[in-house]
Amino acid sequence: MQDTKQVSRAVQVELPNRDDPRLDDLEPLPAASPTHYSLAWCGTHPAMKERDQSRFGALVSWAQQHGAELHPSLEVYCDPVTKFSIRAKEKEQLPAGEALLQPGFAAFSCPFSITLSYLNALPSGGSGTAGSSLGDSLAVAVAAFPPRFMATVPPHVIGRFFLMQQYLLGAESFWYPYIATLPQPEQPAAWALPAFWPDDDAAFLDGTNARVAVDEMQANARREFKQARKALKEDADMFPQWQEYTRLLYNWAFCIFTSRSFRPSLIASAHAPDAIAQALVPRGCGIDDFSVLQPLFDIANHSMTSRYTWDVSLGPPPCCRLVCLDAYGPGEQVYNNYGLKTNSELLLGYGFVVPETAALHNDYVHVRKRGGGGSDSSSESAGGGGDKPKDFLISLRPLTDPSSVVGRARPPPSCTLLSTSRGPLHLMPEFAHFEPALVYDLAEALSARPETLPAAAEEGRGADAQAVELVVEDEDALVGRIKEALAAKLQYDYQRLEEAVAAGGDGVEPANQNQQLAHEYRRQCGKVLLAALQSLAA
Repeated sequence: MQDTKQVSRAVQVELPNRDDPRLDDLEPLPAASPTHYSLAWCGTHPAMKERDQSRFGALVSWAQQHGAELHPSLEVYCDPVTKFSIRAKEKEQLPAGEALLQPGFAAFSCPFSITLSYLNALPSGGSGTAGSSLGDSLAVAVAAFPPRFMATVPPHVIGRFFLMQQYLLGAESFWYPYIATLPQPEQPAAWALPAFWPDDDAAFLDGTNARVAVDEMQANARREFKQARKALKEDADMFPQWQEYTRLLYNWAFCIFTSRSFRPSLIASAHAPDAIAQALVPRGCGIDDFSVLQPLFDIANHSMTSRYTWDVSLGPPPCCRLVCLDAYGPGEQVYNNYGLKTNSELLLGYGFVVPETAALHNDYVHVRKRGGGGSDSSSESAGGGGDKPKDFLISLRPLTDPSSVVGRARPPPSCTLLSTSRGPLHLMPEFAHFEPALVYDLAEALSARPETLPAAAEEGRGADAQAVELVVEDEDALVGRIKEALAAKLQYDYQRLEEAVAAGGDGVEPANQNQQLAHEYRRQCGKVLLAALQSLAA
């Protein structure tokens, strides 16, 4: 999915989709035609304005004309908090006996023929109607951009420029009904991720790893845009409209792909991924070197506890379906699940965080792997996970706590179980807030006999790895060194965070939604560091 997300080496961020929560003041694009759409699919929630009903009605009708499906018991509506969302219809709108949606129902589907990606910028993109594969939605005899641009610009950047091109086409674009429902470029408050916040807003992230990631994402976006614009300008005789491709439009396209896109490998044929890659992707381009936008699919919001599957059907038409494995009653919002992502990842990739409750928390501090090189900051990552984590987690609550959903999903390295007189090293109370792989990674580095300890974090995440029990001669000394190393790191990070807060003016109240979001995120980071320090001292 490498039309995905620029990320920090300190914070790994992967991306699927999310409908931005700040869209209710957006003006729709001019109407493409006097066509009228049925609004039977659309909720009657008072927050759903008539113009929003019109543009989302156009989206659903257009998508259905090309093979998309929306479950007849579901509707698009505007939630007071999550804004445009999918929910089960109210009981009075449903046929008798259909009050409850049982687990296993297909909420909606997106045919490959209406997806938007780098592939659509390639020549001979498809049949021009409802094609059969990714990239088939638009027939083009030549590439969307000059040869030099197509040859020198990375696929994920070409995909963004193609989205910019379709926006500039307005009603002439095949994807006009979809683009009309997106937050529009001229209203950055509705789409800007933290990397594109005003400086005063981003300052509330100072002292956190997220700020490091923001700076890297900004630098990457500047570099990519400069390279791509230069390539267009050099072929100005072939592409005289190159000046219309502005930095504002690029930032917009960057955020749209980052927060809404999916890995091609997740939505292409699950039965023949090699054949799909060979047929669709140019030589030298990996199937996940870019990402794919799926109209209609990206309206559903995220719940990290919702159970789901993305079911790929070979059709006809070939499509990707969201199959919900939870039951939903009348009026309940129906969720997608973007994967087990921490609040750092959600903030950077989608612009929101999951609040702490007694039953669930999502507050973790990311620690870079020793020698791991961190995340790939040259690419985006969209869609649900699949990559091995490139960092370690420190948790607000013990990783064994049922509320630590993301942390519990990262198992201890199974190839290395370091035994002590008190049992496995990672189960000691003082290490309760630390990902087990981090503890074993430090044990490897600090052991008096490092050759006896395999690279636990690198070799041991797989469940199929053979467990090896290792014993050290002076366990107390080793445990003490691990605690000292962790305490030094935590104290440094906490001091850095406190200094950033003080430099910004202690007690300064957030003045807008971005600042409030960053303020809460930074406060939770401080709580994580203190909780982990307290566990070490216990």
